[in-house]
This record gives sequence, C-alpha cells and structure tokens, in this order.
Amino acid sequence: MKILSETFNFSKKNVWYYLILIGALIIILFEANTGNDFDIYISAASDLFHNKNIYLTTYNDGYHYYYSVLFALLLIPFTFIPIYIVKVIWLLLNIFFVYRLWQIITGLLPYSFSKKIKTLFTIVSFIFILRFLRDNFHLAQVTIFLLYLSMEGLHQIFKGRKLSGSALIALGINIKLMPILLIPYLFYRNEIKAGIYTIIIYIFFFFIPVLCIGWKNNIALLTEWWNLVNPVNTTNIVDAEERSFHSLSTLLSVYLLDDPGDKHALHVKRNIINVSYNTLFILLTISRIALLLLFLYFLRTLPFKKPRSSLHILYETGYIFLITPLIFPHQQHYAFFFLFSSVIYLFYTLFFIFLIADKKIILLLCSEQMISINAVIPNEVRNLCTNSLRSF
Repeated sequence: MKILSETFNFSKKNVWYYLILIGALIIILFEANTGNDFDIYISAASDLFHNKNIYLTTYNDGYHYYYSVLFALLLIPFTFIPIYIVKVIWLLLNIFFVYRLWQIITGLLPYSFSKKIKTLFTIVSFIFILRFLRDNFHLAQVTIFLLYLSMEGLHQIFKGRKLSGSALIALGINIKLMPILLIPYLFYRNEIKAGIYTIIIYIFFFFIPVLCIGWKNNIALLTEWWNLVNPVNTTNIVDAEERSFHSLSTLLSVYLLDDPGDKHALHVKRNIINVSYNTLFILLTISRIALLLLFLYFLRTLPFKKPRSSLHILYETGYIFLITPLIFPHQQHYAFFFLFSSVIYLFYTLFFIFLIADKKIILLLCSEQMISINAVIPNEVRNLCTNSLRSF
C-alpha cells in the first residue's frame, strides 16, 4: 500500500502525463495483438499445468523458455484468460513499472530542476531510452519488470524495509538471473542482513513449485533449466545464433572465431583471429571479470561502508545495470533498458553542468548538500563547475 500511495501522485496541472498515458494505451491495444515473447511464457505455463517439461519443449519456431519454474507457475491462472487480455494487462503493468522506476531513480537526485528544465530533462532521458522501451513493449518482455524489482528492492532496503526489498530482488533473480549482481553489492554496502535475506528467499523460491508439481518434477525441471543457462555451454559461449544478440560473448565469438555458427552472418568476414573454444571461454571469462573489477572504481569507498549519498547510489548501481546485459549471454536489444538509471544519471550531470550559472545552483554549491554531489561527480566535472562559477 505504501508503494502505491507513493506512486499515484498525479496533478491536474500535468496534462501531458495524461496525454502520454492515452498514447501508451493506444500502443498497448495494438501491441497486444501481435505475436511476441509473452506467448512463450503463457505456452510454457500451460505446458507446466499439463505436466510437460517446459525446458525441453521449444516455442514459437524453436525458441526455448529460459525463465524460472516459479514464473511459469505464477502465470498458470492467466492461461485460462484470452491471451489478448492477458497481454493488455501485462503491458499496462509495464507502464506502472516504468513510472515507478522514474519516481525511484529521480528521487535519488539531490537537486530538483525548475518545471521547464525538468520537463526537458524528462523528454531527453526518455528519447535516449525510447528504442529499448519500444522493444520491451513490442515483445512484451520482462526486462522492465526485472529492473523495477531491482530498483524497488534497493529502494525498500535503503528505506529500512529490508525483508520486503530483499524479497523483490530475490524474485527478480529467480525469474531471470540478471539482477544477481546486486547480491555482492548489498554485502559491499554493509547491507549484510538484506544480502542474507535475498539469498535465503532466492533459494526458497526454487522450492515453492514443489507444493504444486512435486519434488521429483521440480528437481527435474531445475536440472533442465540449468542445462540451458549453464555459462560453460557451447551455445552460451558462442552466442551468435541470431544477429540481434548483443553481449560480450557475441562480440568475442564474431571476432575470434572463423565460423561462429551465425546463420545470419554478414558476407564480410569480421574475425581478426581464430582461437579454440577453450581459449574463447578463457578470454570471455577474463573480460567479464574485468568489467566486474572495474565496478570497484565506481564504488570509491572501502567495503562495508554505506553509500556517500543518494546520488552515489544511482552512480554505482547505474554501472551494475550498465554491464548486466554485456555479461550475460543471449541478450537482445530490449535488455539494454537496464541502462535507464545510468542514462538518467548522465543527463542529470550534463544538465547540472549547463545550468551551473543558475543562482539557485550557486547557492546549492555553497551548501552542505553539495558535498555529497562533489563526492560523486568526477574531477573534470568539478573543475568545470568551479571555472564556470569563477567566470560568473
């Protein structure tokens, strides 16, 4: 109830909110009538209800169901409703998730722009992310939901509601592994209790389906699920089955293998050297570890210390979500909606620089609140701010 009360706070003066909402509803009514990934989710849920192995079955011209048993179980009641209505409901929920994400992320920003600048800031941020937003609605994907669970979970944890926040993050990890990078982050930020809660609840979610399908069937399904997502599988190392795949595994496969098995390969050869599959796996692992170690730069503090400010939380978690689609295989354009928080941070910083001569910001620079911002903004940005103030 608290989340809903924080969310629906529309003002009659903000007419453009309603115009956007009407436009989104029109788009939803059209998109819900197209074949997309949500058909796979519902088909898998129906097969689970009929005791079929949802990880050995393929859907929609050979695509596998890669998500959790629990997610399919939760969708079973919706298999008895016309698919068009279910899709409309799902896409409407995605509007809520996007709006709530905007609330949470912008709530981490320490300075509020004037109404005109805030409108421009909002438009620019959404224009940058529009392609990925459109892909998620067109394919009725779960990426928006996963990012919402992650950000809402972090929001609740930092507000002191650790159990509910941990449950949200654990649910996201259970549905699709991508938010799992938040677990080490919680421990690093001295949220030990939340980190432990997340792990325990995550494991608990694995065994909830036992109540409906039995222990033996659940274990069999979990085994087949792991066989699909296991990172040492050749298909997850040589990740080039589709031209729309975008990740480190796809990048390295295309450039380091003579024949990555891409049936949609371009006519011009792109590989610069030919290596074995074992060498490719080693290089891929090193690249992933390098991206993870680079995260220490963005943390900028020793372990087991709280974040310096709310802006610092956005800064460091933005990097986590930035590298998430790159580290995991089998990622397509829609997965890059995870950039949403880092995009907002980037444009906030740029708007802050361009408006540095504003008197309100000068007063803010002189206040104690600016200390937390200076702790996050790079030295180059701080120097530019200082020079702008001097020239003013």
